[in-house]
Amino acid sequence: MTRIFLPPEQLVSEDIRITGDQARHLALVLRVQPDESITVFDGHGFKYVCKIVDVHKKEITARLMGKAPYSAESPVSITLAQGIAKGEKMDLIIQKATELGVHHVIPLMTERSLVRHTGKLDRWKKIALSASQQSGRDKIPEITEPLEFGEFLNNLQSHPLTPPDLPLSRGKNIWRFSGIIFSEEYRARNLKQVLNGFRKTTQITILVGPEGGFAKDEVIAAVQKGFIEASMGPRILRTETACIAAISMIQYELGDAG
Repeated sequence: MTRIFLPPEQLVSEDIRITGDQARHLALVLRVQPDESITVFDGHGFKYVCKIVDVHKKEITARLMGKAPYSAESPVSITLAQGIAKGEKMDLIIQKATELGVHHVIPLMTERSLVRHTGKLDRWKKIALSASQQSGRDKIPEITEPLEFGEFLNNLQSHPLTPPDLPLSRGKNIWRFSGIIFSEEYRARNLKQVLNGFRKTTQITILVGPEGGFAKDEVIAAVQKGFIEASMGPRILRTETACIAAISMIQYELGDAG
């Protein structure tokens, strides 16, 4: 069944109007037809079963048939702080991180980043929206404006168990912070060993470097802020592979796949 997101204020009457990009996508790409059923998520824990009434490329009318509580979200809130990757790799990272249940993505400009200015935030948000709809999530991950690595660390509180005050929290200290940074040169503890100490964690932030990984001084600075170093194993992974593998392992050990 086709799945889309709409804000709750558009779902208060029996007849629902779908406009803009969502209408064009439904009409021109998915080619929905009258009497076809679609599922609408409001991003606040409810899903709505609707039946298409009328189709135009600029506006679609649907009738609300039922509403029910719904959640496909992980019990662990994962924040991915990702060194910006070049080309289309970042698009892939956003897409797969969304499918795997990440709640927040913070693009980082690091010492070894080959990309400094992207102008792709709107594109990344659209990718996250599309991936959320495809995977049946009831929430869309929040993608922040890119941050310099130092700015990201400076916005963290000094102790690893105090909530960070990041832009995506809008100044509200709402997180309990546990952080992991991945380092190619670190071999003392792998991710599985580190996660054994996080069994009761409900919020976790992971730092994944860009092509070439993190510089040594960046790893030291992150550890001083409370991040725990972890290895992804004996083989060096591409940044997009490391991201996907790390999130999958966290979900398996701590989240909804365990």
